[in-house]
Amino acid sequence: MGMKLLFILILLMGQSLWAMTREQYRQELEDLTRDGKVNIKALEEKIEMFELDQQFNRAPSIVADSEDIILQLQNSLIEEFQPQLEQSLGTCDQAQCLTLSNEGARLRTAQKEVCFPYTHCGFYKCMEEKYRCSDVGVHYFTKLAYPTCSAYVANLQKNKFTQKGVEWIYNVMVCLQKGLVQECDLNNNCQQPSQKEVCDHITDYTLSFHPSCYINSGVGVCHLPLKDQINIWKTVGPYLTDRERVEAFKVVAYCLKNK
Repeated sequence: MGMKLLFILILLMGQSLWAMTREQYRQELEDLTRDGKVNIKALEEKIEMFELDQQFNRAPSIVADSEDIILQLQNSLIEEFQPQLEQSLGTCDQAQCLTLSNEGARLRTAQKEVCFPYTHCGFYKCMEEKYRCSDVGVHYFTKLAYPTCSAYVANLQKNKFTQKGVEWIYNVMVCLQKGLVQECDLNNNCQQPSQKEVCDHITDYTLSFHPSCYINSGVGVCHLPLKDQINIWKTVGPYLTDRERVEAFKVVAYCLKNK
């Protein structure tokens, strides 16, 4: 970091940033960068990355952004993905085919009940209940998918991500869930000779599928602000096995090759 930018950050730390209004905060940045030697956008990104703006409280706008993103994704799932499932599996003959709960969304079709992708971590509870992978020593849903998803949600509530990061997280969430439903319920590739083989297949498929969701969802992980990238890997890091860590390495390598 240049000495000029470092000096500006120290100045901001020394002032009562938490007492500022949003307008005063913006004016302060404009005053500090008026000489043109420091780009205001670069300064703002550094302040966000170092979380010096947390006391300033950016929560309301991020929460509003999250609600808009969630609503858009949910509408897309119901208006586009649900008909796709019903076209393949048949429409249920009950009054309410799609139900929502903390244990995940479920869609009844003519052939079977499906764990329906949604902007909710309960999807993985539904999948564990359906396949009972923990019973055969495969803990993808209980020790990786659900805890990681929940950790993302917790960090979203702590405002650890920018607007682009928030959009990316929810798009990845839906991407991963849709991928599992397509693999198991539409393509029927999860039908294996034994329960253990079913759960092993689910684990292998989802881990190999992860990188594409990370790279292609939203603006793509490679194009997120550095603050988001740092917090993404900090979020998932504690839950990664050696195999999962290798998949993470692939994503990082891809970003370096395509920057």
